Amino acid sequence: MNDKDDARVIGLLRRVIRDCGKLYNHCGQWMVRRYPTLIEGNPNQFVELMDDLHRGLLVKVYVTIVRADDRWTSAEKRVAAAMIEHLWGEQLQGGQLREAATGLFEQADQLSWESLVAPFVRYAPLADSKAQVETIVMRLANLVAKCDGQTMPEESVALHTLQRDIDMALHPADPKSTLAPIGNASSEGPSAVAYQHEQQQASAVTGKAAEPECPADRERRLQAAMKELESLIGLQSVKDRVRSYANFLRLQQQRKDAGLATMPISLHMAFIGNPGTGKTTVARIVGQILGGLGTLPSGHVIETDRSGLVAEYAGQTAPKTNKLCDSAKGGVLFIDEAYSLVDASGDDAYGREAIQALLKRMEDDRESMAVILAGYSDEMDKMIRSNPGLSSRINTKIDFEDYTPSDLGRIFEGMCEQNQYQLPSEARHRLLVGFQQVYEHRDRHFGNGRLVRNAFEDTIRRLADRIAEVSQLTESLLTVLLANDVSVPGVTSRQLDSLIAKPHVLRIQCNGCQRKVRIMPESLGIRVRCKKCEHIQLADWADVAEK
Repeated sequence: MNDKDDARVIGLLRRVIRDCGKLYNHCGQWMVRRYPTLIEGNPNQFVELMDDLHRGLLVKVYVTIVRADDRWTSAEKRVAAAMIEHLWGEQLQGGQLREAATGLFEQADQLSWESLVAPFVRYAPLADSKAQVETIVMRLANLVAKCDGQTMPEESVALHTLQRDIDMALHPADPKSTLAPIGNASSEGPSAVAYQHEQQQASAVTGKAAEPECPADRERRLQAAMKELESLIGLQSVKDRVRSYANFLRLQQQRKDAGLATMPISLHMAFIGNPGTGKTTVARIVGQILGGLGTLPSGHVIETDRSGLVAEYAGQTAPKTNKLCDSAKGGVLFIDEAYSLVDASGDDAYGREAIQALLKRMEDDRESMAVILAGYSDEMDKMIRSNPGLSSRINTKIDFEDYTPSDLGRIFEGMCEQNQYQLPSEARHRLLVGFQQVYEHRDRHFGNGRLVRNAFEDTIRRLADRIAEVSQLTESLLTVLLANDVSVPGVTSRQLDSLIAKPHVLRIQCNGCQRKVRIMPESLGIRVRCKKCEHIQLADWADVAEK
């Protein structure tokens, strides 16, 4: 490798290292700021812990690839020196570098992939960053494997093995594997969801009361929540309902402050829709709105499902439900798949006990806790109608519609931007017709956002396979997704080829004249001019229709 190639690789390496540090640091600060009650241990030490984990992850990736062929080449030594300089601020050469590298190898042996990515598995608010973690890992691995200008067969095997190992660590088949204290690889205990609830309860019940926010801080919090709501892709009807809900609560608070009569307020809600439509995300935003308005003291969100409410033995369910409600006081209790508390046969005594305990708390704590029940439309409607206690306490129901193909494309594009991938027109077109196909044939199990996440991860794997044997990596190879890389779950590559070849048209709505304007596939992702009103706008995605 010549000096120019060496400088290019080191430049790309430093960029990946910076991206990894920024990701872990941003996620750490975000958890401390938004979800401190979820954090195990002292939240003030969480950012430092995330910094340590990102260093460990980089070391683990480097050592895994370097060890593959039992050689330590000159190029790999330069990569090690660059990593050490960036991570620890030390410039080492010769014997000092060898000594430091030996320490890296020993350190890597003590680290497991599961522990290094544990926060992204354990804490639900960080789940959307899993793809970014995997991207950083595989970019660094590819750079190390190809830093000396060639990829040895052993390194190719190591790359594929690493891809599998990091995927398994980020998406464990056994939820119990996520329960180990950070730094360990395994543990035994309750389900991951129930475990998280126990940790949340402990933090909420035993932690010190937070200092009350001043009006200015609450207003900033409210505005940040409303801005986050507006930034969500699609979900226009949901945004309208939440905005109206917030306006009503603000009015009641203003009347109360002015000494005027107010209406009785029920904070309890039902979120109805298919999986992956953003119900959990909106619940967190609602919590921040309630906290920002001062309607609830904190607005923190406790997420649970049946396992967090129902115990294994008779007589334990009511205390367990009450304990969970205690942890949610001052904030929001979000119950996903709430309909699972009601057995179709009517013989589920434990589920009935949980509902009765929950109903009592919804009434007793109606001014200090909001309960949000979420799940499929039919099951939730049946559950609420069949229980007068629930129907009388839940005045607000919000329907979450499935994302359209264009919305799915925008979510995919957001993942690309977050992970520094480029999506050219041809790839956008292939992705769009694939999303259109699964949308038209969707059922009640349509994955929505989860479908996009799976499509993104599959697409990145195809990119990784395409460049695995390329010796000279460029930034373009590492970042540009080609049409053949695109993968949509439920649609084969042959079907995608057929859909692309099938006559169809793409249309966008002109923001100038509000007309539907036809565009060509090669215009996706670029700015276009409306032939009717001359308005220019970005044609990021489009509606697909048959000719």
